[in-house]
Amino acid sequence: MLICDIDGTLTDEHYGIHPGLPEAFRRLEAAGVPVALATGNVRPVAWALSRHLGLTGPLICENGGVVWDWRRGEDVYHLADGTRARMACEWLASRIQGLDSAGISSNAWRESEWCLYTQEDNEAIEKELALSEWNDLEVVRTGFAIHVNEPGMDKGAGILHALSPLGIDPADCIGVGDSPNDLPMFATVGWSVAVGSAFPEVKAAASAVARDELIGGHAVIALIEEILSLPE
Repeated sequence: MLICDIDGTLTDEHYGIHPGLPEAFRRLEAAGVPVALATGNVRPVAWALSRHLGLTGPLICENGGVVWDWRRGEDVYHLADGTRARMACEWLASRIQGLDSAGISSNAWRESEWCLYTQEDNEAIEKELALSEWNDLEVVRTGFAIHVNEPGMDKGAGILHALSPLGIDPADCIGVGDSPNDLPMFATVGWSVAVGSAFPEVKAAASAVARDELIGGHAVIALIEEILSLPE
């Protein structure tokens, strides 16, 4: 299975999708390689994208907090509840001047975590939480948001839950990503690829790194072409 992050991996910095991705994904699916999405984004966004791209793999959303194999009629599985994360962010607003506890707009659909704007002071957030009743919560910054979630909730855990009923070994999967929240995915799958615009620490952890000019969907399309060119 090919498992892809969305923001920064399938999209560019303006959330644009490479126009060649739908055809590339459908060719890969037709060749018998299912594609799953593992994203920090919410379930409605991942579902709509998966549906329009013709993907058959499960959805691992909110950095592993929500897993949904909708193609097979499975129930939605929640790795955690986002109530404590939201309460912690509301408390942070009383400690850090100017912090917007309402966070990013997609919080309206979040089920397992809470996200603040990526421009917030990440260092101050971590420092305050470490001294609070929410000191067990994890803080992960990506290029699009600061995710606050329960411990042990990450893409790796979500992928393991999603693959188990399918009988797919994580070692037989390729993961593609760009941000620190993709590191648990890289540690879980058998082969990992960082797109050209990935964070330095993500490139360092990847099995392979795309050329710098292959950003977003360009790198994914190049990877799919390589997969399809492999001898059967």
